[in-house]
Amino acid sequence: MASNKVETLSQKSMSSLEAGERERLINDVVKYLLILDQKKIPIKKADINKHVLKESSKAFPHVIREAAKRLEHLFGISLVELEDKHKGSFILVNNLELDKDSYHLTWSEEEECKQGLLIVVLSIIFMSGNVVTDSQLWSALKKFGVDQDQTHEVFGNVKKLITQEWARQCYLELTTLPNTDPPIVEVRWGQRVHQETTKRKILEYVSKIHGIEDVSHWRSQFADVQKSERAEGDQPTTSSQTT
Repeated sequence: MASNKVETLSQKSMSSLEAGERERLINDVVKYLLILDQKKIPIKKADINKHVLKESSKAFPHVIREAAKRLEHLFGISLVELEDKHKGSFILVNNLELDKDSYHLTWSEEEECKQGLLIVVLSIIFMSGNVVTDSQLWSALKKFGVDQDQTHEVFGNVKKLITQEWARQCYLELTTLPNTDPPIVEVRWGQRVHQETTKRKILEYVSKIHGIEDVSHWRSQFADVQKSERAEGDQPTTSSQTT
């Protein structure tokens, strides 16, 4: 009922504008999304309304739908609304770079040097049953020459990169367990990862590193892959939400 009311207000707001103004708003939102996505930080609906739509914020559902269509048509980019604690925020997913043989996520050129480390972190989490504690993660990363207490010559401040930057970008989700002293933090895949890669691709990556051709060698992880793929097959195709 509420969504119908919002949609009605959106249509009224758009119809009150001249055609040229409607076109400008949609184009401005597209440009705003593309610019902010360079930082890979989720883009909030509130910020779109504040910085772009302003007094036309009631038209948000219609404008964001049209912006999503143009991003898909012109750039091959999907606009995805995040869920749970990030609901009301959007990310862009570049469909053109996600071919079936790619193990990698989409990155700007300046971030490519960090790409391998993220894949390693995601692999550690997945192979550990989709969740690790921060101490387990750092212990595993030490085997790769990465120490949270030392500045890395390539990655810089690794602790900040993993616990702050990648968490803000929704590549990782960090949860502090209650009543733990010292605090125990659990690390899982963030919502962006599920949009940009798959468990199968990560398992293929791990298998390749170990020289194993058949991914079913990893029984529990392969079962997890199959379960995820069945679940995804039951879900509608991901798209932007306009509620």
